[in-house]
Amino acid sequence: MKATMTMALLAAMVALAGCDERQVHADHGSDHEHHGDDFVPYLKAYHLIDSYGVDTAVDYETALTLDPYHDAGIFEIDWQVNSLEDYQVSFRMNDRPSLSGSIPVYTEICGAGLPCDQDAIRICQYYSDLTMACGLDEYITDISPLIEELPQKAYAVLEVCDTDSSYCEYDYYPVWLE
Repeated sequence: MKATMTMALLAAMVALAGCDERQVHADHGSDHEHHGDDFVPYLKAYHLIDSYGVDTAVDYETALTLDPYHDAGIFEIDWQVNSLEDYQVSFRMNDRPSLSGSIPVYTEICGAGLPCDQDAIRICQYYSDLTMACGLDEYITDISPLIEELPQKAYAVLEVCDTDSSYCEYDYYPVWLE
């Protein structure tokens, strides 16, 4: 039994050693099972188009890069949510694939009759002074506390929350900050 486990662990280590750290595929889907009478928002899809035009909707293998000197640091986030009621969406940056310690860059309430409903696209910009902004909001967020040295791997996190309860779910993409 120990020999089998050792062989499996060794095989996994060899497979991981051959991985290019810049090529990461994240499985984007919710673990929450939704039913017809479930009123919490369900994040159906989250995609990011980086500064070089790499779109996760069609290419999930190429590393995403946000570069303030290429195309003025413009990138795009888009999402699809199944929600019968209003929900809050929040785009965040982090140095790990979680919400813990993340820095909120953009937040909006979405729903019927609002600028974002079941799906939306927001244009964002990454600036050379390590700040970001999204949408028509003029609020600029300092993300420098997440950065030790450029280029650096970070995580672009999208969270959706129910406005009537504490229910939230999120998804993320690894991105290289140049």
